[in-house]
Amino acid sequence: MTESLISFTEGAASKINEVLEEQGSKESYLRITLLMGENGGTAYEFGLEDEPTNTDTVIDSNGIKALIDSGSAPLISGASIDYVEGMQRSGFVISNPNMPAAGGCACGGGGCGCGK
Repeated sequence: MTESLISFTEGAASKINEVLEEQGSKESYLRITLLMGENGGTAYEFGLEDEPTNTDTVIDSNGIKALIDSGSAPLISGASIDYVEGMQRSGFVISNPNMPAAGGCACGGGGCGCGK
């Protein structure tokens, strides 16, 4: 396992562990996929998986076990995932140095987000 590809803040790790526990999936891996849109936009997709594939990079950061596919790995390298709670919205925020700084967005509940 590696810790250098992406990192999770304590807030993100806490929220992810809370969701895993609620779903009875405490031993699952969090799959993170970076999707590139036709217009240059990006989206991050989160999911749960029981086992890594042969082409996955396995991350262990702040107690979170995550999987990154080989296509997403170079585009997400150095990213940090945080969880923020606010009056108007709560959700995961991804700071990715490989993507243009165009602000950030996040959504809660389902656990998705996009970042700068």
